[in-house]
Amino acid sequence: MQVYLLPCYQSENWRTLITMTNRILHGCGVFRNVTNCRTCSLFTNAKLIDNAIAIHCNQPVTRVVIISTAQFGYHIDTYYYCKYLKDRCRVTYIGWDLGFSPIDMDGIQVISVSRQGGPVRLIRFLNTFWHQTKNNNDIVFIKYFKFVSWILRLLRPDNPMVLDIRTGSVEKNRLVREFYDAVLKIEALFFDNITVISSGLSKKLGLEKSAKILPLGAETISSTEKVFNDIRLLYVGTLYNRNLENVIYGLQEYLAQTGAIGKIIVTIVGDGSPGQLGQLITETERCGISGIVVFAGRVPHDQLQPLFDTHNIGLSYIPLTPYFDEQPPTKTYEYLMSGMPVIGTRTAANQLIINSENGVLIGDSPHDVCAGIQIMIQKMNQFSSEKIRISVQNYQWHRIVDHLFTYLCGIR
Repeated sequence: MQVYLLPCYQSENWRTLITMTNRILHGCGVFRNVTNCRTCSLFTNAKLIDNAIAIHCNQPVTRVVIISTAQFGYHIDTYYYCKYLKDRCRVTYIGWDLGFSPIDMDGIQVISVSRQGGPVRLIRFLNTFWHQTKNNNDIVFIKYFKFVSWILRLLRPDNPMVLDIRTGSVEKNRLVREFYDAVLKIEALFFDNITVISSGLSKKLGLEKSAKILPLGAETISSTEKVFNDIRLLYVGTLYNRNLENVIYGLQEYLAQTGAIGKIIVTIVGDGSPGQLGQLITETERCGISGIVVFAGRVPHDQLQPLFDTHNIGLSYIPLTPYFDEQPPTKTYEYLMSGMPVIGTRTAANQLIINSENGVLIGDSPHDVCAGIQIMIQKMNQFSSEKIRISVQNYQWHRIVDHLFTYLCGIR
């Protein structure tokens, strides 16, 4: 990859020099894109725009402070923002200490704020934010913090700041859901720079004209070639508001029809509201299938590889509701990137990813789950892990963060 770096001179003529160089390069027809950042101007060959952007400066380009309600490492998107930004700028992550096992990453300053103390904890969080963003050149990247994002904007009006929206409300109660979405829209009014996970969500929130799409990405968690001679089904994700009891009932129906005990195993990774995991375990025992369903509970993202190595089919079960329909599913991408075909519910987002070459689309009833397993078994000998990975190669996290970095360099 050819990369040309132009130092940012302190004299007032440096912008003129950039403009002149830009005209020369465009006149030669070699380059189509110019990206100016605080430390250097990067000119990249047009054919390689979508590839990794190589930045080699003597000093970090800038500092990015990422704000999230999640403990570091337990929200996938911000974890990978940090992973692929840290080699090109200094990164600080501020989030809650939720009591989970700490996850570290070399090159990232992680600040975990205690949630003890009731309302005092918010003051503690705001105080931490205030002290970490004193430099007006620091870019503040906020993963939407309900009721608080607008306060952060008012506290630091001079900092370049981005509001990142990963989801709308997914509350079951329609009035509650509409209220939270309305609050989100009001808070978004305080920001000039907004990123949204999908065009569907952007349109739903009325932000399609002002927001930039920052799509979901995925990482190759497992590089093994999967063997498709049995069913080893893996679900990774939250249990909250997902109606996973329908998966249990669908599995029970499948076993009652086929008697295929010993030829199928299901592992469910994740947790939900207090007591929710226990309720699912109880329901599994009541259905008489506890011998083939394993509940692993919450597993840190950096410890998922053994599970992805030993399972060969991913389950992307999302209830078919209007509020989930446009929500891109993280795990669908990760299953596919790891060479696993996917049984996925027919949400609008899943339909953009899953096709006959890499999985099976189903409804969300127990009978649909049963039918999906049966169709998957019929297609098992048609799948290739290599081809499945190729089908989602454009969604790799390093490519997503390349574009994010370019975007951050241009905001004010």
